[in-house]
Amino acid sequence: MAGVGNRAAILTLSRLTNYGLLLVSPIILVRLLTVEQFGRYREFLLYASVLQTIAVFSINDSILYCIPANPLSRWRTVRQTSLLIACSSLITVAGLALIDRLTGGRVVGSLLLPICAYVLFYSNLDFWDYFWVATDRPGLIFVYTSIRLAARVVVAIVTAALTHDVRTIIWALITLEGLRVLGTLAVMAVADRAAREPPLAEPWREQLRYCVPSGAASVLSTLNRNLSSLVVAKALGAVAFAQYSIARFGEPVVLTLRNSVSAIVLPEMVRRDRETSRNDSLALWKQATVTNTILLFPVVVIVIRFAQPLVTTVFGRSYAPAAVVLQIYMLAIVRECFDFAPALRAINCMRPLVNSSVAGMIACGLLLAVLIPLQGLAGAMIAVVLASLVEALWLAQATRRSYGVSVGQLLPWGSTAKVAAAALLAAVVLATSAWLQVLGPAGIVPASALYLAAFALLLLGLRVPEAHALLAWARRLLPSLHPASRKA
Repeated sequence: MAGVGNRAAILTLSRLTNYGLLLVSPIILVRLLTVEQFGRYREFLLYASVLQTIAVFSINDSILYCIPANPLSRWRTVRQTSLLIACSSLITVAGLALIDRLTGGRVVGSLLLPICAYVLFYSNLDFWDYFWVATDRPGLIFVYTSIRLAARVVVAIVTAALTHDVRTIIWALITLEGLRVLGTLAVMAVADRAAREPPLAEPWREQLRYCVPSGAASVLSTLNRNLSSLVVAKALGAVAFAQYSIARFGEPVVLTLRNSVSAIVLPEMVRRDRETSRNDSLALWKQATVTNTILLFPVVVIVIRFAQPLVTTVFGRSYAPAAVVLQIYMLAIVRECFDFAPALRAINCMRPLVNSSVAGMIACGLLLAVLIPLQGLAGAMIAVVLASLVEALWLAQATRRSYGVSVGQLLPWGSTAKVAAAALLAAVVLATSAWLQVLGPAGIVPASALYLAAFALLLLGLRVPEAHALLAWARRLLPSLHPASRKA
């Protein structure tokens, strides 16, 4: 577990940097662009991210499954993956162009060309994260994503400062992604070892068997997750969407924390399922679930408590309506802790992922139709929370049946309850209004630090096994990261 923990930590940090454009630049861009311009910019990113998910279709994710299954044919897997994504991305942008033309430009309109260019460049030859995870070299990810972060943030912010024009910012980012593709081609020309590797046992078939259901589930999940954003952008306009996107500003952090743990755990779960037993695979997933709650429950408490000053301080008073929506969104974060997808993917059981996404999307669509006219932005977020619960219940039932366990055996109820109790009890230190009255918005920092310390002590006092495992792992990791200790 120590090696898994180290890889999870490095991958988490790397992916957090990879989301730098979404995490860092908006804080600056809201001050360089009007609310409407920022809404237009976020609208472009929304359309591009949805199209990118369709273009990639979980083909990159399949590397985490296919390389452990074919360890002697790593680069053949990479080549096959790259070819599949090239075909998929071309079909995706061609489909978008056709639909937009047939509807008279009502889908994306003037954004058609930049969206197509961005999706093609962003989607292709972007396999490195998954390749290095599958080959146990997550340290390389940090270097790669840090460079990519710096470039994307600098390009977006400098272009905005110089031009204050959304379309110029978009084309600058497209140019940057084009240069990345050229750089990857150059590296592959030197590093590719496919010619020396044995042929894949089942070329195309095994990967497609994984990608088709997994990709469909990923696309449906993305549509489900972004359906409310698409509806808000179209129904309520750019200003409302700008505020709504700020309410979901922390989503990349949440998904990064959760998905990094899942990405590291999945190959190990596949190995355990094949080499030891299915129960061992499920046990590892339970540990990952408790780790998710340890990482995310305190975030939920802090954000609910300080949502208003956080939003107005970081983004300005123009975005104050986003605070209530942000608080509602925290309920969806609690659901995100329970990620059933790795448990099902580890045993190649993909159909429930598709079915649950369909159920969640239908529920979300119906709820949006009812709640947006009644509650506006808040109604849209309530629809998201309720739909996520529908999806979670569907996946829980499917996972229980696939592993042949009872409801009591499916989830780590004891440890999860202890983490929740620690998160709520520690919130006593946040209850006083003195933090903000005396120190202003700066009081959020010491208040949160004290809360996290109290939360950690309570976890250890309640003897949550995963908390003790995290502490032991941290003690082993810190000396290895300190140069002086290595010399000693």
